[in-house]
Amino acid sequence: MMTGPVYAEKHTMSDNLLRVGDSVVKRIMPKPESDSMYVATDYTEIHFELNKAKLDISYMDNGLNLLHLDRVLDSLGIENISAIEIISQSSPEGSLERNAWLTEHRSQVMLEYMNRVFPQLRSKISISRVTESWENLAQYVAQDPNLEEETRNKILDIIDSPDLSVATKKARLKNSLGSNPLTGNVYAYLTKYYYPVIRNSGIYILHMVEPEPPFWQEAEKIAVEETSVTPDSFLNYVAQPIEPKPEKIRRRPFIAVKTNLLYDAFFTKDMGWAPIYNIEAELYPTELGRWTWLLEYEFPWHSIDSKHQYLQCLNLQFEGRRYFKRASYHSGHYLSAYVGANYYDICFDRKAGHGYQGEGFGGGLGYGYVMPLGKKPDTKWKLELFVKGGFYMSFYDPYDAGSPYTGKYYYDWYDSPGLFIKRNMVFRWLGPTGLGVTLSYDLISKKVKKEQ
Repeated sequence: MMTGPVYAEKHTMSDNLLRVGDSVVKRIMPKPESDSMYVATDYTEIHFELNKAKLDISYMDNGLNLLHLDRVLDSLGIENISAIEIISQSSPEGSLERNAWLTEHRSQVMLEYMNRVFPQLRSKISISRVTESWENLAQYVAQDPNLEEETRNKILDIIDSPDLSVATKKARLKNSLGSNPLTGNVYAYLTKYYYPVIRNSGIYILHMVEPEPPFWQEAEKIAVEETSVTPDSFLNYVAQPIEPKPEKIRRRPFIAVKTNLLYDAFFTKDMGWAPIYNIEAELYPTELGRWTWLLEYEFPWHSIDSKHQYLQCLNLQFEGRRYFKRASYHSGHYLSAYVGANYYDICFDRKAGHGYQGEGFGGGLGYGYVMPLGKKPDTKWKLELFVKGGFYMSFYDPYDAGSPYTGKYYYDWYDSPGLFIKRNMVFRWLGPTGLGVTLSYDLISKKVKKEQ
């Protein structure tokens, strides 16, 4: 994750940053003319897939970086932010015209995101573009210990040559570098490890901060105040320890509650709207982990005796999920496994009152996709689509209303009543077992200590 504080001058934020490996290098800057404030820059980097300009929060560390950006702006306060600069760039591959288009659209995508999520900062945001960042590539290559010196120098000579056109540079990088013992094919190594991080939009935040006095000055001040010493009494001049700053506390989602909208909209001809009441709770053990645990309970209990209409069921399921991508804020694609059991009484036969009563159990696998319903990646509202399939077994008894109907129902049994055994029939099923469109909300949050 490319984030971190960097000190810079007022006039140009991007000119004061160098990219080396996976870090941002500080440049030592002269102290501004004001003695009471410093100008500081916080840097966040958003990456883009090859040949794309779409903002994807699940790609690389984008989700974490956007969360960092949100927390930084929240901690700084809108009023303390002087300016924000978005610098977008493309990797040196493909055509120059296409990269110019990608860089322009990546700038616009990030500008639209910032204006939408942080409208108060609209007037402070500016954008810049670097169509193909050869400079970043040269910095990575110059610092890479995996490349042999001869190979490294050859790459840098191609990049820095003023006599070569851009197309010629790309062709030579692709066809003349050969292999390296530690990296294999050198060009493939560059495209795998360096080009993806070069395709980015860097967000620089310029803000004012008050410098803290050196610890020895603070200690001297405390000692003078508490001992009332004079400058001559050096032996009584004792420095006092400085109390550490209390750690900041923030909250992260811990439990989400859900409801299946398809079940809520259940309808029959004779009963009309007969919602299958349901509630689900999903537990997030870690904030950005892949695994979650879900408990689902369905409890419809509808009946119309005069029409032989019964929809009564108690169903309990336990499910474990694994999301495809880490740092996805529990969104995107996932796979699941579940087990469950139920009790039911179902009858929709208005004429003969033929229904079924029994208990069952089953298990299986599921697939789903969760999408945020908000502007920020860590929004509390989400919409989920899922399907499930597996095995289900039920022990049940059919029953009828009888004719004429006397208010009682009779099991379908034509032998001696003393020989009747309940749940003497078995139903087995292998196939689809669930379908849903679920709305969820992160209801309960957990306090966690925020990094200083």
